[in-house]
Amino acid sequence: RLLLGHASECQMDGAGRLLIAPVLRQHAGLTKEVMLVGQFNKFELWDETTWHQQVKEDIDAEQLATGDLSERLQDWSL
Repeated sequence: RLLLGHASECQMDGAGRLLIAPVLRQHAGLTKEVMLVGQFNKFELWDETTWHQQVKEDIDAEQLATGDLSERLQDWSL
């Protein structure tokens, strides 16, 4: 219910744009600029500013978890 409870059918306008209900736009924090991201048969719409913040947080968390990977790779050889 939590995942599908907010699901709704969306229509396309004459220009082929996806029309997202105002309540869904507000819930997702979507403003004028959005990012369409995904892979395979799934995608997500993100507010552009929120997306860039999340990417930065993910990169920072990964660097914190692995340390400076570039220094660790200097000793590698193939």
